[in-house]
Amino acid sequence: MGPMTRHTGGEAGDSSAPVWTAAAVARRLGVSPATLRSWGARYGVGPPGHQAGRYRRYSSVDVAELDMMRRLHGQGVPMATAASIARDRHRGADPRAESDPGTAGGGRAGTEPEPGSADDAPPDEVGALVRAARRLDGDAAVRALQDNFARRGVVETWDQVCRPALARTAFGAGSADGAAPTKDEGPDPTATIDAECVLVWAVTTSLRRLPAPPPAPPDAGLVLLACGERELHTLAMDALLAALDEKHVAARTLGPSVPTAALLHASDQIRPAAVFVWAQVPGTAHLDVLRDLRPHSGAVVAAGPGWGPRALPGGVRPAHGLVEAVDLARRAVHASPAHRGQVTSRPSL
Repeated sequence: MGPMTRHTGGEAGDSSAPVWTAAAVARRLGVSPATLRSWGARYGVGPPGHQAGRYRRYSSVDVAELDMMRRLHGQGVPMATAASIARDRHRGADPRAESDPGTAGGGRAGTEPEPGSADDAPPDEVGALVRAARRLDGDAAVRALQDNFARRGVVETWDQVCRPALARTAFGAGSADGAAPTKDEGPDPTATIDAECVLVWAVTTSLRRLPAPPPAPPDAGLVLLACGERELHTLAMDALLAALDEKHVAARTLGPSVPTAALLHASDQIRPAAVFVWAQVPGTAHLDVLRDLRPHSGAVVAAGPGWGPRALPGGVRPAHGLVEAVDLARRAVHASPAHRGQVTSRPSL
């Protein structure tokens, strides 16, 4: 490949300095500048905070992120997953933070696990799940998870089995038995990224195969779950949805990357007892969304490590872990006018 055209400006050796032109990056990666713009708009990769009408400038970190995404996609990893992995690796985010739904105020690194959760994980069951993922045996991982969900329930399985397994499978976390990586595993991140992808797929598949909850009364208080705009991580919200179903709390989800206007419209339509907004990284954590939601919902909850240590708008609650997220949702439903006024034979909360 030919040399990249360097834009004057930025200090030599500063990998975060935006010194590369879009044309140079496109030539290096073998794509068109239009493709780079599309990747940025759809997957949140490349230079953050681009202003319309101004030329994009890419840092060396941006280029490494884009190159990793392209290589992973070429090896069969779905583009959205490849983008998410590349962002986490090159922006210093911990990819395992997704395994802690409801985490806010600093994410996994700044939040202690709940007492009696991950530390009580059965080593044999967690190890078997990790080994299935390392063998790329998704079916075996699903069978193991379904057995755990049936015996333990969603919350306990998530905290005691899924979270430890996700942490041990993530890139750089060591071997399937928790030891340091072996020489055979090599420095290439794809050596464990494939196992991590298999485990995430297995957890998501198992959650979505759980029995459907009974229909909620038409006037029951609802909880609305959504990922912030351009946020593609959904695993934590899948876990929360399943946990609420198990606790007989009526909930609906809007899925990944929900435009702010769509989230406000949905909230205005159903007037939920609570809205949970998930943000994995700071770039998808917009405080204005939380403020705008306040008039449309009984409670607004900021979930995910993306919100960081920033002060939240008045009336907005953070959630720390799945147990607290479920508790906040149940409290909001109990406090909603719909719940106070209804008479139903639905199982008590």
